[in-house]
Amino acid sequence: MRKEEFFNYLDHPERLSAESLPKLKELVQTYPAFQTAWMLLLKNLKLLNDPEFDHYLENGAIFVADRRKLYFFVNKEEPQVETAPEQKTDPLEREYMNTGFYKLSNSPQQDESLIDLIKSIRKKQGQKMIEDADKQSEETVEKKDKNSFVSETLAKIYAQQGLYKKAIQSYENLSLKYPEKSTYFAGQIENLKKLMN
Repeated sequence: MRKEEFFNYLDHPERLSAESLPKLKELVQTYPAFQTAWMLLLKNLKLLNDPEFDHYLENGAIFVADRRKLYFFVNKEEPQVETAPEQKTDPLEREYMNTGFYKLSNSPQQDESLIDLIKSIRKKQGQKMIEDADKQSEETVEKKDKNSFVSETLAKIYAQQGLYKKAIQSYENLSLKYPEKSTYFAGQIENLKKLMN
């Protein structure tokens, strides 16, 4: 396909026909990443109601960066082919190719709802931060509980090493952990306090 012919089809997609279809197929086969060629091919297939349209659409959608443009280009109703002399169309007239085509109109209601949406998102983020902090503090407490593993043997080792405060603390923890032996642990604590003095 010649360059002039390609640009002519781009300016006047209504002129796409059974004659242009094999040329466009060959073009996308030779240059698979050529998204404008894919758009023209898909438009050509759509105009001809070709049964291969769905197959080519699946493949072509991968190579077209903006699928909204593809949709508007392929589905835009084109006027019938004119027999009058060719007139160049202004590229800005092709609204589906113009980036301004996708702008949303700003109405006061939309602005207010946008502000409400932002507020709700910030509120949710704040709640999540609080929940994360609570979870983190719970994990820290759990770690400390795991680190405060205490046994009677450990308390005796502390006492033998002269670490009386640690030994007393261990016996106090054991007393809370095993209330049935609290009398025994209280006696051990008394003995350690005597040794400290």
